[in-house]
Amino acid sequence: MVRSSVLALIASAGVVSFPAAADVIVTFGFTDLAGAYSGGVFTTNDDADSSGDVTRLEAPITSADYNVGFSGGTAAVTTSVSVFGILGNTASGAGSFSITDADGDVLTGTITGTWIGSGLGIFFNGDLSGVVFDGTNGDGQFFDGPDGGSFDYTTLSGIPPYEGAIVQLFVPVAGFFTSDFNVESVQVSGEIVPAPGAIALLGLGGLLAARRRRA
Repeated sequence: MVRSSVLALIASAGVVSFPAAADVIVTFGFTDLAGAYSGGVFTTNDDADSSGDVTRLEAPITSADYNVGFSGGTAAVTTSVSVFGILGNTASGAGSFSITDADGDVLTGTITGTWIGSGLGIFFNGDLSGVVFDGTNGDGQFFDGPDGGSFDYTTLSGIPPYEGAIVQLFVPVAGFFTSDFNVESVQVSGEIVPAPGAIALLGLGGLLAARRRRA
């Protein structure tokens, strides 16, 4: 099973870093994204089976919900991470993520980190920076789930751009980025904090287990 393979990988994986001087203000997590690797870049996009949420953790705690079937409308979820400096079963990565709500507001940021291959599959963990809510094409205040739930992102703690951590996991493939491929059931999770601070270590299990409980 794809999901059992991913969960086993979570349990055996390393750690990610994120600024720990401030509390987490927003989390996001999506499962069953469609992934593809081509030209040295790994991308994910929402498809028919994708689902997840973007959650405000400051009062009032509220989730913007993305249920199965949201794909194809205004709401969308994408990531793009390059692969370079391959050395053994590791490589560096840099890119961006974008999560669009039901009416065009976008949560977006920059990704930097490390790819790690193992017998169970390949995963990416790293840091988020330059994270902002962009309301240019939306209402400019509320992040609205296509399947319900909404929160005011203009009242979050701190002054953007924010920082955070990201984890991206997918199922086994043949070789470590030695040829182009497509893969399904990619999982992406992230945590966002309002200010820079000392780096702490966060287990992958805690980050993704929390996302799975909300699904």
